[in-house]
Amino acid sequence: MANIKIVTDSSVQLTPEEISQHNITVVPLTIMIDNTVYIDGETITRDDFMDEMAAAQNLPKTSQPAVGTFADVFDKLTADGSEVLAIHMTETISGTVNSSRQAAQIAKGKVTVIDSQFTDRAMAFQVLVAAEMAEAGKDMKTILDKLEQVRDNTTLVLGVTNLDNLVKGGRLSRVSGLISSFLNIKVILQLQNGELKALRKGRGMKTINNFIAETI
Repeated sequence: MANIKIVTDSSVQLTPEEISQHNITVVPLTIMIDNTVYIDGETITRDDFMDEMAAAQNLPKTSQPAVGTFADVFDKLTADGSEVLAIHMTETISGTVNSSRQAAQIAKGKVTVIDSQFTDRAMAFQVLVAAEMAEAGKDMKTILDKLEQVRDNTTLVLGVTNLDNLVKGGRLSRVSGLISSFLNIKVILQLQNGELKALRKGRGMKTINNFIAETI
């Protein structure tokens, strides 16, 4: 049975220790902030990104890795006869998984690509489970079956305390944004099964704090 190596993208929220311990390959996205291009995790950190985004005139934009970039990664990892399992953020918010799928079709080795239906730490759960199972010698089908169970039992909840980026991105009008800011409106969003929807909105941080208390 072939060894299985795990690939993901930089939208995942993994610690450096987790990446190193499980030998996970993270392919970085590119980020453009006011015409300056950064390589996620290489030329800009998450903390720096948050600072730059807050100061940006326009909403930062991300670009998925090129098909050729993924293909090169896949060929390198499968050169020793290993298989690759690539786990990516949901296609509803990025074309990354589709670039990876195209690369898998032209890669020299055997590559399986899946849409995690999530991003951030919610996606990391799947990546870590896959890595641990691969290390334990489990086959691809067994890993994929387990990841389906993980997806079905995962949800990602986001507390939006500042609506400025929704205005910059055109998802909220400037007038509505100003009114929401004046009224101190907070929004709670949920990402599940690749679908982002609003769960609750209200005035002040108590909206988010109350939701957390109720959920826990």
